[in-house]
Amino acid sequence: MKKIGIIIALGITITSCKNEKKADEQIEQTLETTTQQKAPNESSSVLFSDFNWENRPLSKAEIGSFPYLTAPEGYIVTDGSRGTASKNGMTVFQDFNKLIMYDGTSFFNAEGKKAELSFNMKEERAEWNQYKFDQSIEKYLESIGAKQIFKGKIPREKLDELDKEKDMTVYNFIQGDPWNSDPVRHYVLNHSNGKIVFQVWSNSASGEVGVVELEGFKQTIKAPTANEMKSEIEKTGKAILNINFDTDKATLKPDGQKVVDEILLLLNENPSLNLSIEGHTDNTGSAEHNIKLSTNRANTVMYALAAKGIAIERLKTSGFGANKPLVTNDSEENKAKNRRVELVKF
Repeated sequence: MKKIGIIIALGITITSCKNEKKADEQIEQTLETTTQQKAPNESSSVLFSDFNWENRPLSKAEIGSFPYLTAPEGYIVTDGSRGTASKNGMTVFQDFNKLIMYDGTSFFNAEGKKAELSFNMKEERAEWNQYKFDQSIEKYLESIGAKQIFKGKIPREKLDELDKEKDMTVYNFIQGDPWNSDPVRHYVLNHSNGKIVFQVWSNSASGEVGVVELEGFKQTIKAPTANEMKSEIEKTGKAILNINFDTDKATLKPDGQKVVDEILLLLNENPSLNLSIEGHTDNTGSAEHNIKLSTNRANTVMYALAAKGIAIERLKTSGFGANKPLVTNDSEENKAKNRRVELVKF
């Protein structure tokens, strides 16, 4: 009986050990699976995120007028050429553009009135003093309440991701040359006059500052009426329309549909008018993609009109992509002008 009891007890102990081992293995497997699931999120952070202005102290310092800084003593803001001073204190001014800011973790867009300032020594033969420039700009920004959110070299993989989404993004929207070893310095100023950002960059030969006063984009393009289209076609043989589609698609937005409704009215009121609907894009993306996109958008307009009763024989379409820009694609505002549909009489 003792032997039987010992055997039973031994069996229970072995079974218990096996169960505990199995439970431990299950726990380890669960932990391993959880770690594997979390790894991608831990290794790859979000490229863009919203910047929290709420925890930034409000400054009421005297900052003057845009772009809110001038050249330090002994330096000049150039007009684009190395030794010529700018007359308005800015190398480049745009009423609406953006800087892409970096806070050490992710990027955020700062859109609004933008200035780019390129600095050089005032005396032509004077040697560039990088340390004095850096200290002058840094101390001034600190004095008006600007807070530095990043100083250093932006990780190359982050910059690669920016340019992967859209070519030349880094060059167009981050001041200086963040690709090399020279550090960038990004500041934010929560001022009683508004929200302002600064990007400062320098190397052993020159310095640059980018400034944006944040504000929302103000649409200045109005939807034309049927009468305005008719007048333009009679004068020039065509009407230029900015019809809004979903981004990178041929789907009409509601305000784009309103423009199509005006084209419908134009055609109904002028039964002898035949129109070639020609699509155009900006230079974002490949040429092949833009030709296809502009053609599809022109077709969307044509079929929308045909569905409302316009005889298809009165319409034809073509897409030119970015091959016939109205203006250079050097700003978001100009790109918006180039994204258009033209109605050409035939």
